[in-house]
Amino acid sequence: MSAPPAQNEAGTDAAAEDGVWLTDREPGELLGPRRVVVYVRDSDPIVIAELQSRPEAIVVAEQVIEKIERAMGRGDWVELEERLVRPEAILSVDVERVE
Repeated sequence: MSAPPAQNEAGTDAAAEDGVWLTDREPGELLGPRRVVVYVRDSDPIVIAELQSRPEAIVVAEQVIEKIERAMGRGDWVELEERLVRPEAILSVDVERVE
């Protein structure tokens, strides 16, 4: 037994014949707000930002990665949310769903 197809505002089917839902939004946007978190070895994670969509969070994560790489290139520690961190101690920069 299959459910009847959903309809959009125009009254037409919102799903393609092959069962793929049609939308102009990115899949990550449909899952809600995201946060950018930097994980540091032997330390608490550093929450950099909470944003409304995955694409926005990806932009911020990429900016954080560039900041870390610039500090590494100069041999400096990087400042992340009022903490100075050795770049070598950074394990990852993650984009996570806000629970």
